[in-house]
Amino acid sequence: MKKAVKYALAMSVFYGGFSFLSTSATARIDLMSNRQLVVLSETNLLDDYRNPNSIVGSISGMQMVEVACTLNEPNCLANTQGKEYIRIKTWMGEKWIEDDNKITAGGYWDKDRDITIVEDMKLYDQPDVGVYAKAEPPKDIISPQKVHVTAVYNYLYKGAHTGKAMLEAPMWYRISTKQQGLKWIVDPFIPEDFQHEERSTDRVVKMTGNELLYDHPYEVVGKGVKATPGIVQAVASSIFNIKTQIYGWFKIQLQDGTFKWVKSFPLLESESGPLMKFDLANEKITLRTATRYFDIDGDASISLQNWLQPGSYIADKINEGWARIQTPFGWKVVNLDRAPFERPQGITITQEKVKLTPETKTYYFPLTGEVFHKAGTFKDQEVLSFEKWISPEGVNWYHISTYSGIVWVPDKPLQE
Repeated sequence: MKKAVKYALAMSVFYGGFSFLSTSATARIDLMSNRQLVVLSETNLLDDYRNPNSIVGSISGMQMVEVACTLNEPNCLANTQGKEYIRIKTWMGEKWIEDDNKITAGGYWDKDRDITIVEDMKLYDQPDVGVYAKAEPPKDIISPQKVHVTAVYNYLYKGAHTGKAMLEAPMWYRISTKQQGLKWIVDPFIPEDFQHEERSTDRVVKMTGNELLYDHPYEVVGKGVKATPGIVQAVASSIFNIKTQIYGWFKIQLQDGTFKWVKSFPLLESESGPLMKFDLANEKITLRTATRYFDIDGDASISLQNWLQPGSYIADKINEGWARIQTPFGWKVVNLDRAPFERPQGITITQEKVKLTPETKTYYFPLTGEVFHKAGTFKDQEVLSFEKWISPEGVNWYHISTYSGIVWVPDKPLQE
């Protein structure tokens, strides 16, 4: 937990240490960082910024345009009679637009997707920026539900040039509602976008009873339910960033079969999270898959191939992802975080032939990434596999015996 907190603070200092500008929408664009602009509402196109009557057309909002010149070109920005102008690319060639509150940096994209809203959100007629900025917040609210997204707008003020400013830029989503038509919401948590961050784990944690459980790895005010005190074995973990903040969660299964999420490490002293280190009174924990065992905590040597079969084992100590358990070979420790990746569930017996080539790489385990044989080890040949596992991405993994050991090999090269 301390490591996670330090990492979060370090990230905050890193991004925070480089922010110097105000977020005024009327700031002059920083061409070092911003090559795209978003036109919020209709604006005129000029042949010559010095002649306000040289209008040759207009651009309607909302749409994204590209700044015309590169970093080293002059005459991309201009100022005359107290007004700023930007040269952009258009279907009529390079033209000028006035740099006023109709223009922001950032991006705008048409979309066609469904997302899940997990909390009440304010509905805006337009993104609350630039020409559409309002003093009064909207009164219409949309409750948690599935919605259809038709566009996404990333608002970035024109003077932005820091990592923090870009990471903290609001994301606006245009959604289709039954009652009010097209509306905008800002910075929703989208569970569908974070599912790929979910990793299997068998880690055992201890609930104090003060933790709050949520339907998603996200805190929704008033929606958390108190955890039941006791020992819990997680089924997944998730660590991800939202803007400049890091979040860590465990997914647990309740007695009624439903799944909930709990923070894996609180970032504030006032918050409560599950205990990661504690002693057990010789209580049983479950090895959900075949698991390697070791003599001491932290000894996860990939060359050691001593395995315990799935089942219930007496445990007397939990130390982060490690558990000390009683085995037929005496008291040993197991790594509950790595177990699902070293021996994932769903492995089947097979006798398929596998082709090896000079480009073939083999691995100690299917999902941990440690290479056993580098490319160039094998000549063209066929070997017989004895086990097979299909990854969620559809990669076929084969367990084979080689002259130097038992290894896993994917049916196609992995993207590294």
